[in-house]
Amino acid sequence: MFDRSRVLALLASSGLVAAALSPAAGAGAVGAGPDHRADLSARAGGGWTKVSTGPVDSLSEITLQRTGDGVLHAVYVQDVGTADSYEHSTLSTSGAVTGHSSVVGTWASLVSNPELLPTASGGLRLVFSGLQDTVTANFYSHGYAYDTVSDASGASWGLQSHALTKFGSVYSGYGVGATTLSNGTPVTAGTLNSSIFYRVGDIATTDQSVVAAAADDGVYTSASCCLYDTQLVSSGDAVWMAWYANGSSEATNGVFVQQVYPSAGPVLKAPGSSIGGDSLAADQAIAMVARPGGSVVLAYKMGYPSTKSIGLWQVGASSAVKVPGSKDARYVSLATGVTGRMWLAWTTDGDDAYALRTAPSGFGLGAVQALTSPARASDLWSIAVDASLNQGTVLVNDVASGSVFSRIVNPGLSLKAKPGRAKVGKATQVTFTATDAGAGVAGVKVKGGGDSCTTKASGRCSLTIRAGRPGKIDVKATKNGYGFARATVTVKK
Repeated sequence: MFDRSRVLALLASSGLVAAALSPAAGAGAVGAGPDHRADLSARAGGGWTKVSTGPVDSLSEITLQRTGDGVLHAVYVQDVGTADSYEHSTLSTSGAVTGHSSVVGTWASLVSNPELLPTASGGLRLVFSGLQDTVTANFYSHGYAYDTVSDASGASWGLQSHALTKFGSVYSGYGVGATTLSNGTPVTAGTLNSSIFYRVGDIATTDQSVVAAAADDGVYTSASCCLYDTQLVSSGDAVWMAWYANGSSEATNGVFVQQVYPSAGPVLKAPGSSIGGDSLAADQAIAMVARPGGSVVLAYKMGYPSTKSIGLWQVGASSAVKVPGSKDARYVSLATGVTGRMWLAWTTDGDDAYALRTAPSGFGLGAVQALTSPARASDLWSIAVDASLNQGTVLVNDVASGSVFSRIVNPGLSLKAKPGRAKVGKATQVTFTATDAGAGVAGVKVKGGGDSCTTKASGRCSLTIRAGRPGKIDVKATKNGYGFARATVTVKK
């Protein structure tokens, strides 16, 4: 597990605490759209950074994990001629790329959606599947789920001598899910057609005959094909499994979740994840997290034939929270940190990226931060977000350039004015409230109309607006470590 207190102690010893607590300037304005992009770009703090070193597979998802030394680790698929490899890249808390290594070498084929997990010793475990070569006698060419383990540096990896599933078509399936129990026991899932096969523990052998004789995996089978984008998370020692289904009816179409350990629970459908028997595919692993305190949360697209909004759903709730500003979302990622705050990130059909941070509990939403795209010709597919520090780190697979890019994102401020109107020639006192995901923020500088003020603990301060003619007065709120916010005061005769 990521130990934030250890990270901050290490950073303090090297004089880098500010990088973790007050991240470098990120993107933008509240509810920003196309009219704000130039201004947002100026606040980007350097914008996107290229992470990858070679051609990235167009279908590759990006999996992330931050180790106790503060380093963020990213793994994704590289194309190596007609074969594949997993490239592992490291990023500092400031977002700088600090190194690369190969995880398993070159294989004949590797799944595009591996899962990077922490180990009990502070290292890394990558769960994946593939065919090491075309020799069927090779244990690592039977298509099971496998794993490879490294220390915290990720500089060298060791392929483990066991199978994580008895199911032998994980390599050709529609999703790999993985998590661990609190004692380190692996839990792994592989999906094909209308079934998901999952296993708690491993089959500790490389003897094919022993694997074939092992107890069967657990299995969930839908009444209608097909199932995709499986994800697993552990909440305490309860394991939840989520997937997308494109069946032919409302009952078999949409996003679904089920507790599979320590016992199998009922299958629950995410509210609004389909319109009748039609829905939008996730196209990458279902965005699901286990939040501190025990809740499990999913993020997914709502609407059809285009995304009306992203839904945030706490499993078991009767409805989902609709995320403002998430129309036309295409790929969705969700992460949570030890404080309980979640970072939500998504790309759009227009190949821009956006992100926001939530409150530590509940679904208070911070202002949407517009990240645009790495280049004018970008074609953004998968997206991943890390939430282990105060700022978010967003990574995207840009298939137009065959590259993975990353970007630091500051949480966003929201700014409201009361009253929102003033009269010409009359001094009007306007109270401004600056919030982060619904909570007041102190120390925010609010400036506009020839006056300025700094917010108190409540997030409020007041400006005296004097205007000599009708129009609109733009008021801006800034604080180090946050994206800025704007509000408008309308001046009438």
